[in-house]
Amino acid sequence: MEYKITEMEAEQRYDRFLRKYFKQFPEVKLWDIYLMIRKWQIKVNKKKRKDNYRLVLWDVVYIPDWILEELDQTKSWKLAKFSLDKIKDMIIYEDNNYLFFNKPAWVTIHEWNNHMDDLTMNSFLEKYVKETWINTSSTFKPSFCFRLDKDTSGVLIAGKTYDALKYLNELIRLHKTEKIYLAIAKWIVKNKTVDLPLEKIFDKKFWKAKVVVSENGDQATSMIKVLKTKEDEFLWNISLVQVQLLTGRMHQIRVHLAHNKWPIIWDLMYADPVINRLAKKYYQITRQLLHSRKYGFEYNWKKYNVKAPIPLEFDEIMS
Repeated sequence: MEYKITEMEAEQRYDRFLRKYFKQFPEVKLWDIYLMIRKWQIKVNKKKRKDNYRLVLWDVVYIPDWILEELDQTKSWKLAKFSLDKIKDMIIYEDNNYLFFNKPAWVTIHEWNNHMDDLTMNSFLEKYVKETWINTSSTFKPSFCFRLDKDTSGVLIAGKTYDALKYLNELIRLHKTEKIYLAIAKWIVKNKTVDLPLEKIFDKKFWKAKVVVSENGDQATSMIKVLKTKEDEFLWNISLVQVQLLTGRMHQIRVHLAHNKWPIIWDLMYADPVINRLAKKYYQITRQLLHSRKYGFEYNWKKYNVKAPIPLEFDEIMS
């Protein structure tokens, strides 16, 4: 493709022009642009130019067709290659109102920042609905009722009708659902109800939001029950715990455990980097050991109590 510079683009830096042009392709990151410049994949007047070159009127910027073709092979192309059977394997339970997924670790719920071109749980839900439902509303799109962290696995629920989605969202707002999680934490954990207010702040180190215990925060209550402890030859003492959430704040379990000096293994934001390195070295653990085990509520006089299988890495590390 050839792009002729007009008065609107003239006199600006070459790299700035490319940054503006590639905004239509969110999957192209800043370093991709500079890499294409350095490798001479994009040219001006068929010549190599440095990133600080000032474009002049009637310059021609050449962007090879193969680059644009690769950009077209984005998420929709990946999703077309993703088997419907794999999506069905994630589904734990389905009826006319709700879809219960067993979310894998390392899959985000929706696209954001560096994951614009990743397959997400929203991608899988969209494909499943499109290929398996005969009658779908033109005004309602099935959606997930809540979020899980990218590397948290387990029960994730989508509402199949507007009424079902709205109802569960209201139950969540009123804290009227049963939410049970499993986690593997450092040290010997004690049975305890943790009631500490949490406040969301911006962390410059990780360059994203995090949560701290603060008097200015919102009420957050977690009921911690120890299921098993183990004296591990590599990780010292560790505990498998069950946590019931009576509220649903961001990072609630992770912060409540870490505040009590029981950080979840491989929690990169709140945990101990030493034990994280040991868990990776000896158990090949590369994600926080937090799992949404069970979700329960009642809708239209029907009781839902759906469990997700315990992940293999939980069994392996606690065996």
